[in-house]
Amino acid sequence: MSRVIWKKVVSTGCSRKQATKRNSLTLAAFLSFGVVGSAVAQELSIPCDEVEEKALAEAKDDEVKRISAFTPAAPLERVDPKYPSSAARKGREGWVRLSYVIDEQGRVKDPVVEDFFGSPSFKKSALSAVKKWQYSPAIKDGEPTQQCHQAVQMDFAMVGKSGATRKFIKAYKNVDNIFKAGDLEAADEAFKELESWDTLNRYENAWLLNLESQLANEQGDIEREARSLTRLLASNGQKRFNNAVFDEDYIAYVLQRKILLDAQRGYYAEALKSYDVLQEMDEQETRKAEIAPIVDKINASIASDINLQVPVSMDDEGRWFHTLVRNKFAFNNVQGELDTVEVRCDTHREKFTVAEDHIWHIPQSWGQCQVVVKGDSHTTFDLVEVAKG
Repeated sequence: MSRVIWKKVVSTGCSRKQATKRNSLTLAAFLSFGVVGSAVAQELSIPCDEVEEKALAEAKDDEVKRISAFTPAAPLERVDPKYPSSAARKGREGWVRLSYVIDEQGRVKDPVVEDFFGSPSFKKSALSAVKKWQYSPAIKDGEPTQQCHQAVQMDFAMVGKSGATRKFIKAYKNVDNIFKAGDLEAADEAFKELESWDTLNRYENAWLLNLESQLANEQGDIEREARSLTRLLASNGQKRFNNAVFDEDYIAYVLQRKILLDAQRGYYAEALKSYDVLQEMDEQETRKAEIAPIVDKINASIASDINLQVPVSMDDEGRWFHTLVRNKFAFNNVQGELDTVEVRCDTHREKFTVAEDHIWHIPQSWGQCQVVVKGDSHTTFDLVEVAKG
């Protein structure tokens, strides 16, 4: 997975106490904020050439496989997202994660917001910007072609110091104290009130999401815990830019925990992606060794002759995203209405209506694929990744 920084945010480092265990969290107060907003775009996947390299590496000496010549699209122009003035005045920070398609003319098509955190105005700004991006088109077998399964995270951050305000610290400690006292319902209500503030910065976002993951863990809600940990990682910043909120050891713990949760949920591609990130971290051999048996079980399940079933409940917007680990899938136990399923692969995409008695077969040459399911909010169903045979 490629992560390319488009534009670096200038920021001032802040001293802070990092949490490395699941315990009461202490925050340091920082009161000074910049008045200039900036946006960072992080490319999350340009995987088409990697598919070719993987196929070559896995091919046996006595085996011949046809591999299409594929040249990925290259960026020509990427317009800066505008920082919404209302969010900038309040010091509101956050991010938006989008996926999109690059067509045969190098234009961005069908961008979709997969997730966001912060002001809802960030979504509109991010979508407006990405629609203006221009690429040289991808080339397959000498001809321009679509490039699918593109993803980007746009970070909206204020330039200057970033930390927690006294007001936030007081409210946070109140939630934490209620949580430690064991009143989960009251703690969750207090948490939701704090989450609704429209002045939260990236530093506060990360701590808030960390607290949510602890609440969800105590409630036994693995879907919510996995989502909050995913958002925590997106909010944390990066070590190489010296703007990470949590230290490396805690992030390694988060990745380890997320791998376990995603394995339980059947989100195997996400678990393996987190494991790849963990593998690249230094001084984390113990955590890598601890989680390796889970990863081995994931790989064994993918290679098995057993169908893989993922229970799904559509969100409020009636969308669901999932990266496949097999090239055949189907729908089962649909309760509600599903409209379409779009298959976005490394080099191809198709859109279909949904039928329970149909199995979709995806050619291996399309590479890794993501499904985008649309329908009524809160519709439930099982996505079945069908075994070979």
